[in-house]
Amino acid sequence: MTQGTMRQRWMMRAAIVATTLGAVMGTAGVSAARPASDPSAVTTSTQQVLRGVVSSGAGTSFMPIAGALVVVYESTRTTAWAVGQARTDAAGRFAVTIPLGAVSRYVVVGEGTYRELVTMMGTVLPASISVNEMTTVAAAYATAQLAQGTRIAGTPLQLASAAGMAANLVSSTSGMPSTVITSPPNANQTNAWRELGTLSNIVAACVRADSAAGACTELFALTGSSAHPTTWNAVQAIARNPARNVKRIYALGNSVHAFRPYLASAFGPSARSKWTRLDAFTLAVKLNATGRTQDGKEVCPFGGPGNLTFDLRGYAWITNNVVQGTPNSTNCIVVLQPNGQPADGTAGTPSSPVTGGGVLGQGFGLGFDPSGRLWSGNFGWGTSAYFPTIDGTSPGGGVSLFDGSGTAISGPYGYASNLFRVQGTVSDSNGNIWMASYGNSRVQVFPAGDPTTSYPFYADSNTEPFDIRLDANGDAWVSYTGTSTVSKLRYAATGVQRLFTAAVGTGANPKGVAVDSAGNAWVAAGKDDAVYAFDSTGTPLGKFTGGGISGPWGVTVDSSSSLWVANFGGVTQGDLKYGVSRLCGAVAGTCPKGMSLGDPMSPSTGYTLPSGGDPVLLHSGEQLYGATGPRTFKPLMRETSAEVDAAGNLWVANNWKPTGAIDTAGGNPGGDGIVVFVGIASPVLPKLFNGPPTAP
Repeated sequence: MTQGTMRQRWMMRAAIVATTLGAVMGTAGVSAARPASDPSAVTTSTQQVLRGVVSSGAGTSFMPIAGALVVVYESTRTTAWAVGQARTDAAGRFAVTIPLGAVSRYVVVGEGTYRELVTMMGTVLPASISVNEMTTVAAAYATAQLAQGTRIAGTPLQLASAAGMAANLVSSTSGMPSTVITSPPNANQTNAWRELGTLSNIVAACVRADSAAGACTELFALTGSSAHPTTWNAVQAIARNPARNVKRIYALGNSVHAFRPYLASAFGPSARSKWTRLDAFTLAVKLNATGRTQDGKEVCPFGGPGNLTFDLRGYAWITNNVVQGTPNSTNCIVVLQPNGQPADGTAGTPSSPVTGGGVLGQGFGLGFDPSGRLWSGNFGWGTSAYFPTIDGTSPGGGVSLFDGSGTAISGPYGYASNLFRVQGTVSDSNGNIWMASYGNSRVQVFPAGDPTTSYPFYADSNTEPFDIRLDANGDAWVSYTGTSTVSKLRYAATGVQRLFTAAVGTGANPKGVAVDSAGNAWVAAGKDDAVYAFDSTGTPLGKFTGGGISGPWGVTVDSSSSLWVANFGGVTQGDLKYGVSRLCGAVAGTCPKGMSLGDPMSPSTGYTLPSGGDPVLLHSGEQLYGATGPRTFKPLMRETSAEVDAAGNLWVANNWKPTGAIDTAGGNPGGDGIVVFVGIASPVLPKLFNGPPTAP
């Protein structure tokens, strides 16, 4: 067969597919037009035209879909309204006239049929868009916690965060993987690029089927979406339950290769190498740019991010331990926008990195107070020469204070009253600042945020306080690493009062604490490879393991009370593939049927980020351990914290380099970057004080 003959047959096949798909995907009408009485309705007559193309596949596998119904939706806080519709021509092209407006929008093709395709655009419309299986995968993951069927709704922050993560995965213009995914630190350093291809091929196998039988029926059955059998619902189900039927769902992508690259067998669920093996269909984006540069180099590259918190704009403020490549304290806080790009100072926002105010060798403590100021604890790493001090000579290590734009309020040594090497740092709803003074085993409170106060510190026989988290009443749960205990403390005018102390295993090295909406406290116990839970009175609820828990460090609770665990790893690191773990929480009906409090919901590996085959590189392009050091294929490293944003993305801190030899050899310990698992958790409302999580 000649190339010309093959080309003719391909074009004939494409024309048949285009006609067939258009007929199948063009039967539904607009099911929810925006009523004129809606308060968000655009009353001006000014309009704009959105142009695009609908296809199955992209690039050399592009098949236009003719005659398909295209509907443009506008998202609101509670639902979405149709604002325009059109049908595709023979080349799959369309043009829709819609109102002007800076609102979040998305496109649905084939609504009501089993072949639903979606593209998310956000508030700024591109010159033209593509709608295909890959844009559908990106939109489904990014809105997994915001969508009910094809209705995507949420607060402006939620919608902006979701649109930003969708754009990180796939370009809405080209319908192909974004430059974020195809460039370091993603590219072939993680499996996300290939996984996008496989998930898109799985959808394409259904879209290109002659009927809803076969590939579609199996997809709907394996994803649990048979009651509402559409490709959109199926991908959303995979995003929400990424460890379900992994091998069988993966196999559905073998019949059609409309997108490349994809997860070949060496990267699939049966891969020989654990580093490349697909453990679950999570999609993750790695971020490692920190902002300003000087002489072509970053002013403050990631060197052991320790903990993070979100401000009301969804910006992530991240503590940074050390100067990358050394064991010594660094002097900056990294701030990332909701889409993971470095904060650039626009409209009064911070310009990353933030410096000054006495920041030096930060650790685990940071939090906002009700006035929007950030308090962050200074711990110190390396030799004592790199520990923070009070006046440049005497022991210190207190807290630094910044306003919401990142301008330092505290002086060059921070505030160090009764403090030495601070870890946990939080504010209650009244602006009282709680600090775990690890170095001298004290708990200090600054009433109403006044660092000049003579308010007495609290100390007892428990040692090395590490983390502090507050319940709905403003009472503080404090973990003590030195004595393997957790105490509940209460603020009073005359001084902090202890309500009770409970043992956390024996020598279990507890660190991170989380408090859920029922008032239960969850404590990470690294040396026990477990998480302990206590009710509001201190009564033990259990010791929980499994789901990939290994040397847990940080814990957090999402708005459905699921517990998320950041794993630092145990004694042996070399053979460990790092993952985040998920446990069933205290709210009835939010866990899978048959599960109860503390049961693992993640697979035995945890949710991992497999390698794409290339060694991990720093933002500078150097290898993680330097030019002469060992190569590593672990893009997800030893984790110290995991936090959930307003759209349900889980941000995980790569705190420590993964090779165990670094523990004894020293010299280069700080891990690289933040890993964001897209759409995996129940959204959490950012707040300017600490307390149990709530939904936005």
